[in-house]
Amino acid sequence: MAMDRVELAKFLYTELRKEILEAQKIRTQLIGFKITFVSVGSGLIVANLQSVPIEILVVPALAAVFFDLLINGYSFSIKRIGVYIRCYLEPILNKGVVWPKSIPLWEDFMIQPIFKQRLSAIGNLGITILSVMIATFGLISTLPSIRSVSLLFIMALLTSYDVITFYKIPRIEKAPSGQN
Repeated sequence: MAMDRVELAKFLYTELRKEILEAQKIRTQLIGFKITFVSVGSGLIVANLQSVPIEILVVPALAAVFFDLLINGYSFSIKRIGVYIRCYLEPILNKGVVWPKSIPLWEDFMIQPIFKQRLSAIGNLGITILSVMIATFGLISTLPSIRSVSLLFIMALLTSYDVITFYKIPRIEKAPSGQN
């Protein structure tokens, strides 16, 4: 038996909410692993500076950047699903059920500016910037080595890309033009 539009929209809504929950779990695990890896890695390196080159501080800093890119990928996935639900499924649900117009459905409710928060993302980026700063100070102490200059350049490029990505992710709030 074929589903009608409203039943299909309800089914997709439920399945996509499950997908959001899974992506949130994975993102949370990545953040926890990032914090552990970066802090333990940096601590071990600093504790053993007499036996390891200071340039190795770049490893936890770059790892933090790469973790951020993975985390941002999951954040984008979550946002993309939310936009799809808000733009395509919620209008069908609004028409297919008796629902008061004064009470928005979830995604329409959450798009309101008062509910936007970036505290966890800023904290996540802050950990990365802190580890990059520590690595930068370590590399500056070994200048003018070509290896240090190269590592500083690579770290600056990747960190810049990380910061740009951080600011671009939250900006998808509606479906692409002509799609809604």
